[in-house]
Amino acid sequence: MNLRKLLLSTMALAVLAGPAITTAQAKDQTPPPPGGGHGGPGAAMLDSADTDGDGLLSKAEFVAVHEKRFAEMDANNDGKVSRDEMKAHRESMKAQFDAKRKEWEAKKAATPAVPVPPAPAK
Repeated sequence: MNLRKLLLSTMALAVLAGPAITTAQAKDQTPPPPGGGHGGPGAAMLDSADTDGDGLLSKAEFVAVHEKRFAEMDANNDGKVSRDEMKAHRESMKAQFDAKRKEWEAKKAATPAVPVPPAPAK
């Protein structure tokens, strides 16, 4: 009977303490870089593509984003994108992402950790 009570108490403690621990850990974390987080990368993309600021993406705004992306990939401006141009563009985008990630990690490392207060004496 004592083992059963111990197991039930342990399970109850785990269920009740789990959210509190998760919340405490979440408060200690640095927010994700721009484009991530609760809105996700799509939110940042929508914000940059929404040129009239109405919070919606019109067909014209959607097409403009993709025409810009096409123009970025079409390195020789022949109106066509080759596999080599796609590969070069992908590598360029990856290099930009890696640079941003390193910048974010350096910023995160430079941010002082929040000290954890000592537990109250009993």
